[in-house]
Amino acid sequence: MAELEARWRGFRVLSKPESPFCRAVDKALRVLSFGQMRTFLTRYITTFGRRIYVPSDWDRLPAGERYCILRHEAVHVRQFRRLTWPGMTLVYLLLPLPVGLAAGRALLEWQGYRETLVSHFQVYGDDPRHFSRLKTDIVRRFTGPDYLWMWLPGRMVARAIDRTLEQLRAAPPPPLDGPPPP
Repeated sequence: MAELEARWRGFRVLSKPESPFCRAVDKALRVLSFGQMRTFLTRYITTFGRRIYVPSDWDRLPAGERYCILRHEAVHVRQFRRLTWPGMTLVYLLLPLPVGLAAGRALLEWQGYRETLVSHFQVYGDDPRHFSRLKTDIVRRFTGPDYLWMWLPGRMVARAIDRTLEQLRAAPPPPLDGPPPP
C-alpha cells in the first residue's frame, strides 16, 4: 500500500458499498446482465482512476490475497493514467462490442490477470493445484457475467494462462523483498 500511495498522488482504497457511484454501477450491471451480476458490491474489487474500491470484507481476506489483488489493480491504475478516463471508458466499455467479444475490455483485464499470475507465482510458488483453481476462476470471469461475457472463447483464455505459466516456470519472477505475505 505504501508503495502505491507514494507512486500515485491521490491513490486510495475505498469501501465499494459506501460509494454512491459504485452503487449506481451495481444497479446498471444488474440490468445489463439480466440479473446475473448480483455481487459487484460484495465480491469484486474495482478500479476507477487512482481509486480502488473494495467490498466490505476486504480486511478479512488473507494478506497474500490482498497483495495479489492490489498488484492486479495497480495495472488498472497505470492503464487509467496512460489512456485517461475517456480512453479507458471507450476501450473498456465499447470496443469493439460491449458484450460477447469485448476485445478492449478483455485486453485490459488480461494485462491485470497476467500480473495476478505473476504475483501468485511469487507469493504461493509453483503449486499446480493452486494454479488449476486460479485458471478455472479466471476463465469463468472472462466468459461469464462478471465482466458481461467479455470473451466467449474460454479455450483462448485457458491457453493464454498456460503460456504465461510456462513463461513463469522458464524464467521465474524475482523473489519478493522480505517474506511473502501470509
